[in-house]
Amino acid sequence: MQLNNKHKNIRNLLKTATGCLLGASGAVNADSTTGFFSGWQTDIAGLVYSEVDRVSAWEPLINTRKTFDDDSVLGFKLVLDVLTGASPNGASPSDQLQTFTRPSGSGGYQTQPGEIPLDDTFHDTRVSFSANYEHGLGRVNKMIWGANISKEYDFFSTGLSALYVHDLNKRNTSLSIGISGEYNVITPEGGLALPLSQMQASGALQNRADSSDTRFLGEVLAGISQVINRHTIIAFNYGYSQSNGYHNDPYKVVSVVDDVSGSLVPGDTLAGTYLYESRPEQRSKHSLYSKIKRAFGDDSADISYRYMRDDWGIHSHTLNLTYRSNFSSWYVQPHFRYYMQDAADFYRHSISESEAAAIGPYLSADYRLAEMWSSTIGLKVGFKTPDGNQNSVRLEYYHQDGEQSPSNAIGVQKNYDMFPTLDAFVVQYTYSF
Repeated sequence: MQLNNKHKNIRNLLKTATGCLLGASGAVNADSTTGFFSGWQTDIAGLVYSEVDRVSAWEPLINTRKTFDDDSVLGFKLVLDVLTGASPNGASPSDQLQTFTRPSGSGGYQTQPGEIPLDDTFHDTRVSFSANYEHGLGRVNKMIWGANISKEYDFFSTGLSALYVHDLNKRNTSLSIGISGEYNVITPEGGLALPLSQMQASGALQNRADSSDTRFLGEVLAGISQVINRHTIIAFNYGYSQSNGYHNDPYKVVSVVDDVSGSLVPGDTLAGTYLYESRPEQRSKHSLYSKIKRAFGDDSADISYRYMRDDWGIHSHTLNLTYRSNFSSWYVQPHFRYYMQDAADFYRHSISESEAAAIGPYLSADYRLAEMWSSTIGLKVGFKTPDGNQNSVRLEYYHQDGEQSPSNAIGVQKNYDMFPTLDAFVVQYTYSF
């Protein structure tokens, strides 16, 4: 009896907190069964993400939604991300001690011979809030509106979206078309690095442009879903997006090495030459997505595939599989995801001194633009508490790899792994009420 009272008190406290998120005053009764502030379905989750010897993240979130008498749905989501650790700066391993300048231009950090250079000052905090509203337009049509805003230490983003859905064939078929727009402001620490300019030593005059820049992203999405029978649903989507503006990562550099030995070429004020990356100011993407969901008695399976290509030369493939086994008051859901992509046309793990004399206009050593592949395996377990509310725990392992011994490695580079392999673990707990 005491256990049930404890759960009830916790549930009431969380409902009151949800009311505060929605603008309710402290006088709102959490047990009220009528009015705007009642009937909300809420998920509260905490996620821990940890890369081996790299970045760690902690992410609490609250997601709440309500279905009204007219079947319209209103939802809100608030997310906080706190990230710390070390991140690859783009430079390649070398046979000598490497010294880099921190983004602020003051102070520096070093990397030992043979190691992947990591900026150990990486830290960020992101707060994101989003809202969506779904309502009917007659009997077989509906609109879904969305808005979001997020703020990081050096990045601000806001966006709007709209999706129109039309049902036909006795609601066994749904057609949808949507648009979205996003506006970003990038304000990196120390200002924007001049593309393809050299990193300078700490305390020296850095090659900087303006303090901030902007980017706009627009996307169109068209889709169809079809009920095949009482056990099977399939869906297909096509998406097109285009972004214009600042796409560089102002913290990434590219190493310049000797044409024969592969050792670092001395810089103006540093022992090595490191050029800040340069990316196109436009990027367009095409994507195709398909999914099939099928029930097997009380169980169900999802299989999806996504293909993407862009005008930077990247082609990617994503396969995602889940299977859910349902029991009386709990379920088990294993998960597998595989991803692979080609490299961008302007990706290089490093460049030779002779190439640097005529390089341009675009160049990046960011491993996220390299030829790479990754896999995720995970397990989610859901269960009910004595008060009937749903809980779930998700565990995942992520592995990312690329071409560690590229054929165009030069001299001493052939002795080192040239791609920063990544292993990460994810743990998430969610409580729904």
